Amino acid sequence: MDAQVVCYCILLLSIAFACLSLGLLLIRMSGAVKEATVLMTIVETTLAKVNHILDDVNNKMEMLNAPVELVSGFFSRGAMKTGLLSVLGFLTSIFRRKK
Repeated sequence: MDAQVVCYCILLLSIAFACLSLGLLLIRMSGAVKEATVLMTIVETTLAKVNHILDDVNNKMEMLNAPVELVSGFFSRGAMKTGLLSVLGFLTSIFRRKK
């Protein structure tokens, strides 16, 4: 055997090892991509549920905000005067109708 034939054998063995390593790498990468796909579908469903819950919370907060604004409107500056004047005007209009 020549030195050239020995070098060819070593070169062929290294190419075979590289192809085998590359194949194993691609097989493992495809498994990782499959797992990532499964995880992304789970994350999408979880995000949809969280989004629905947040919409419910926002809706309930808006429902709670209306009574708070009503009560705070009574105690704001100038609201008591206008509220009393409107009540007095309503009462006088009732008395005028009765006469």
